[in-house]
Amino acid sequence: MKKVITLPLDETELIELMRILMDDDAEGALAFLKTHFKGKARELLEGG
Repeated sequence: MKKVITLPLDETELIELMRILMDDDAEGALAFLKTHFKGKARELLEGG
């Protein structure tokens, strides 16, 4: 079963995401994922 995560980003967060993608910044990507997805992924796995 597929689950969906919706991630609202403000302008600053969107710019940071684009910078990470353009620079291939692995460390920045990991930090971004930990900040924005960690809690949401846990909620989905726990049935949210």
